[in-house]
Amino acid sequence: MNELLETLKYLIPSLVVFITAYTLIRLFLDDIKSKAQPVAKENNTQGLLKIENQKIILPLKLQACERITLYLERINPDSLIMRNHRSGMNAIDIQRELLKNIREEFEHNFSQQIYLNDSTWQAVRTAKDEMAKLVKLAGSQVEGSTSSIAYSETFIKMAGQLQTLPSQAAIEKIKAELKQL
Repeated sequence: MNELLETLKYLIPSLVVFITAYTLIRLFLDDIKSKAQPVAKENNTQGLLKIENQKIILPLKLQACERITLYLERINPDSLIMRNHRSGMNAIDIQRELLKNIREEFEHNFSQQIYLNDSTWQAVRTAKDEMAKLVKLAGSQVEGSTSSIAYSETFIKMAGQLQTLPSQAAIEKIKAELKQL
């Protein structure tokens, strides 16, 4: 019996320490768990909002990229000449028409910039400006009374001498942006 008492003398304080430690650890973990749940709910809500926004914004962004790509294709030299050339025009007339077309098309698509990265939009602006410069440069190479056909040949020849058309560089920038999506 003496051995039993001796064992209980060590066992009872050990059980008390164990139960106290278990209770404190459990209370501590429950407290952490209760504090973490609102954060998890908030993160989950933010994640759901982000997904919903992507469902709305992604199609608009794709549409903007399509429209800007179409604009860039329309300001390519061949396309510009084909759309704007009319019989009876001289070099000054076609030059004015090309510049007007570049500017009007750009203004028509100006609002699409909100869906593009700043660097992509800057590439589009640069393409517009460079094409306008090319139109003016071709005009300086021929006399104003020259036929529109002679102007067109000069314009297309000058564009062909460029390694990369500005509009093509901007299209590549749009493609790179779309790959990031």
